[in-house]
Amino acid sequence: MKSKTVTRRFTQQLFVLSALVAGIFAAGCATKVTTGAFREVNRLETELKRGVSTKADVERVLGTPNGSGHAILPTDPRPREVWYYEDFEVTGTRAAGRGVVLMDMRQQILLVFFEKEVFDGFMWSSNVHTAVGKQTF
Repeated sequence: MKSKTVTRRFTQQLFVLSALVAGIFAAGCATKVTTGAFREVNRLETELKRGVSTKADVERVLGTPNGSGHAILPTDPRPREVWYYEDFEVTGTRAAGRGVVLMDMRQQILLVFFEKEVFDGFMWSSNVHTAVGKQTF
């Protein structure tokens, strides 16, 4: 009886392992994984005017921010309200063997600054990196 239990448990573990490996290989064929559409940063310079545009204008162009807060920058002691936008996209994956998956990703971070409820500028950053994810059992 113990032999059947051990065989059944081994079969279940083998099934789970096979499903995980199949998922890893299928990920290489999957569509892009993203947190949403990438922000069109060029619209900031064409549709928003520093010192004129309002928070409502910024939200119309960029959508709802992922976060917000306040900052005092070292070059200018006047306080600024800051809206934070982030976008992350996995642009490709490929199996590298032995449970390792290589991922190509892109991340954009956008900080929008306001002074007294009016658009006062922005800081944008984007990067492209390869990340390695290793499956552990």
